[in-house]
Amino acid sequence: DPIRADEQNQEMAGKGDLPDNLRYSKWDHIEVSDDEGDSHPNIDQKLMARLKKEKRSKDYEEFRKQHPDAPDPIRAEELEVTRSRTVVNSSKTETEEQKEAMMKKEEGNKAFSKGEYAEAEALFTEALALTEGVDMTAPEMIDARKQRAVFFNNRAAARANQKDRVEGVIEDTTQAIKLDYRYVKARLRRAQTYEEMGKVKEAHDDYKRAMSYEPNNATARGGVDRLQVEIDKLRESKLVEIKIPDVIPDNRIIKYNIEGHGEIELELPEDAEPGQTIRLQMEEDEEETKEDEEEGGGGLHKHADLYQMSLKTYTTDKMLSSVFMERWMKMPEESRLAVVDRTFDVMVQQTITNTTGYKMSQAALFLLCPEISPENRRVISKDPKAFLDVCTKSSEDTDQKAIAWLTERTPQLKGTQIAFGIRLQYQISVETDGGIEVMAPIRRLLVAETLVCVFEALTGKKASEMPHMVGHT
Repeated sequence: DPIRADEQNQEMAGKGDLPDNLRYSKWDHIEVSDDEGDSHPNIDQKLMARLKKEKRSKDYEEFRKQHPDAPDPIRAEELEVTRSRTVVNSSKTETEEQKEAMMKKEEGNKAFSKGEYAEAEALFTEALALTEGVDMTAPEMIDARKQRAVFFNNRAAARANQKDRVEGVIEDTTQAIKLDYRYVKARLRRAQTYEEMGKVKEAHDDYKRAMSYEPNNATARGGVDRLQVEIDKLRESKLVEIKIPDVIPDNRIIKYNIEGHGEIELELPEDAEPGQTIRLQMEEDEEETKEDEEEGGGGLHKHADLYQMSLKTYTTDKMLSSVFMERWMKMPEESRLAVVDRTFDVMVQQTITNTTGYKMSQAALFLLCPEISPENRRVISKDPKAFLDVCTKSSEDTDQKAIAWLTERTPQLKGTQIAFGIRLQYQISVETDGGIEVMAPIRRLLVAETLVCVFEALTGKKASEMPHMVGHT
């Protein structure tokens, strides 16, 4: 969109290099689709093309200086084109309704840029109506799904600029997210709207999820940091102090009647003493919503299975494995290690800062997933076969195998704590009753997802674009 295009251009050149119509201040009120920036009539197309070309050239030269041994990039014409891929702007694959919907979207964007928000909303609504009957469940319809998500998000932007349309913004951004789970712009707009409504938890959750997809997104990071104080206050308000009775039952289970929660049973820890006061963090019962299920929920097991399927696809698909091995084998050991370190560290950072939905210490993560530990990185970088062996083992892992693995290593994992849940309301360890069963899919997911990142980096193929991931990631 114009905002994104303008931000990119300001990074490419100083303000003195840009005409007035490309200055950010001229566009900061526009929040339209993700693909309109380059086509807006007010943008100097030749200047845009020159700036982009110069930046690409500069970035490539800098990369070659830092990695002189890296293989040459593979040109697009060298890659086999998948026939099942449907491009939404292709006249051969679009229906007449979809073409007309795109025209309505363009008209809506123009109305939006003029500040005619009610007119823009009406045009985006027409675009949605035209695509309402299109079956978008097939894997090859991923582009159509994403484009419809843009229609919803654009209408949300138009509604956000009108009075008393807050609920409509929430409805539209939610629909956009259901169609494109990783649509960060829609998620951030919903987060900001929730924040304006005073719904701190919901806003914080959306900011965190957005940051999990774009760790360097300043808006997402700012939202998480800004609301963390309020979240901490909410958690503090739910702390309840209870006193352990003078006589502790043999089964160490005591019952308490807590206001707002009724009667609860509490199993006392081994080090609990009579008369001691302990503090409990009380959480409201929250059922998994229908939205979460449609967004790709279904639990830890499902997500682990999906990433393992992606990993298997990278290693068995003829084209993908060929591209990967060509690049992997051309790289010297130090360059391979640099790629592994960079991709692994992203997942490590997201996990220890809780942008993945799980939070644990770095030491705990390396104990739970030694495959991604610093010690193992050198091994898999030195021997390409060792890396593929790790990938094969991960793709074939099951809950039963993971449970056996965790059980065998219980002494080493003792004391390792994992917090999970959308608000980190659950904490488990290998010593927790049922903890190993929950940790098993978490281990499967973290290992597979981290290894997938390496394949994404070298092949340029996103796991989220694979047929089995559509609608789930």
